[in-house]
Amino acid sequence: MNLINKRYFFIISLTVLFIIFSYLYLDKTVAGYFLTHAKTYESIGDLISIFGESYWYIGTAVLGFLFYRFYKNNELYKQRFLFLLYINLFSGLLSIILKNIFGRIRPWGLRHGGDEYGFLLFQNFDMGFIEKMKYHFITLADAPTTYTSFPSGHSTTVFAAFTYLCILFPKYIYLWLSIAIVLASGRLMDSDHFLSDITAGALVGTVSTLFLYSKLKEKIR
Repeated sequence: MNLINKRYFFIISLTVLFIIFSYLYLDKTVAGYFLTHAKTYESIGDLISIFGESYWYIGTAVLGFLFYRFYKNNELYKQRFLFLLYINLFSGLLSIILKNIFGRIRPWGLRHGGDEYGFLLFQNFDMGFIEKMKYHFITLADAPTTYTSFPSGHSTTVFAAFTYLCILFPKYIYLWLSIAIVLASGRLMDSDHFLSDITAGALVGTVSTLFLYSKLKEKIR
C-alpha cells in the first residue's frame, strides 16, 4: 500500500470512528437541540436542503453532456459531465442500499419526548435470522421514509459534488468544503438526520467519487 492509500485509509478510519462516537455520545444531544428549536431552524434547513437534491446535479450533467456532444463538440467536457452523472448515480445507489441495510430511524423518533433511536439492523437479535430479516424489511416497507436516516442521501450528493469540484478545481478546495458543510448542515437544521448520518453521507459521497475517478481519470484530465 503506498503513502497516498495509507493516508486515505487513515482518514476513512478516523471518520468511521467519529461516526460511532457521534452515534453514542453526540447524536441525541444535537438532534434534541434542533428539535427543541424547530421553529427557528426547520424552515432554514428545508431551504438549504433543496440544494442537496440530486436532480440538480444529474440534470446539469445530462444537459452538459448533450451540449458538448451535439452542439459544441468537446470530448473533454463531455467526459467531465458524464463523470458528474456517474458519481451521482453511483453514490446515490450506494446510499439507498446502505439506508435499507441499516434501517435507522430518523430524529423524528425523539419528538415529543419519544425514545425511538437506533438501527433496525442491530435490533431484535432474540429473533431467528429469517424472522429478523422479515421484520426488518416489513418495517421498512411500512415506513420507508422513517427508517432511512443512515446515511444522509443529501450529504452523499453534496460531498460527491464537493469531491468532483476539488478534482477539477483543487485551488478552491476550502470554498467547496465550506459550501458542502453548509448544505449538509441543512439536514440537521430540519431535523431529518443525525450528525452521524451526515458524516456517513459525506464519507460515501467522497469515497465513491474518488473510486470512480481512479477508473476514469484519464478521460477527464
